[in-house]
Amino acid sequence: MQAGQRLVASDGYEVALFPMPYLYMTQDEGGNTSHQGTYNLDFIGWSSSGRVYQAPIYAPCSCRCVYALNTYASGNLRVFQSDNLVHTPGGLRKIIFYFGHDSNPPSSLNQHFNQGDLIYHTGEYGIAYGDHTHTCMGIAPWIDWSSSMTERPPYNHVDLKNRIHYWNAVYVNDTTIIQGYNHNWQTWSGPTPPPPTPTKRSKFPWVLYARKLREGRWD
Repeated sequence: MQAGQRLVASDGYEVALFPMPYLYMTQDEGGNTSHQGTYNLDFIGWSSSGRVYQAPIYAPCSCRCVYALNTYASGNLRVFQSDNLVHTPGGLRKIIFYFGHDSNPPSSLNQHFNQGDLIYHTGEYGIAYGDHTHTCMGIAPWIDWSSSMTERPPYNHVDLKNRIHYWNAVYVNDTTIIQGYNHNWQTWSGPTPPPPTPTKRSKFPWVLYARKLREGRWD
């Protein structure tokens, strides 16, 4: 997705979008370091010119920050929950998601964001090897840490209890895929509302005068 982008289906529900303009995955689920047993993924920032550091991450849907942990060990973790049901490749549902490693997150507990707003950055704060974000998607609701997160064998790495694959949580409209590990990333092709019909205004002064007279206004 792009900065400020919003995608709403014809039924009025938002379409959840991948939260960066470029999709460049550097560690998959069950990876060989901190992801073993989990659905966590790592993404780096990218552009048409190459690597981007402290890359912006946008709200995949309208959401609220429901958990904020400002510690080195957590990498300044932020957890977000969608305001409403959203369209995902796995169906219409509310989602939760988190990001880690931003040294100065532009988000705080209970702060609200519209789809497309800046909510986080990639970084290397915490236990990180290079600038990236550590992230996971799941099905709402977020309750609290002990109820919504869990340790996974074999090494007790943590992810969401109600986890879902990232490619079953977001669509990749207006995202360029550089490295997606051959997962089934999908593009939303469902109906969206038609654009509003613009109101025509006459360029002739006498028509504008008549309209103001009829409407009883003189602005």
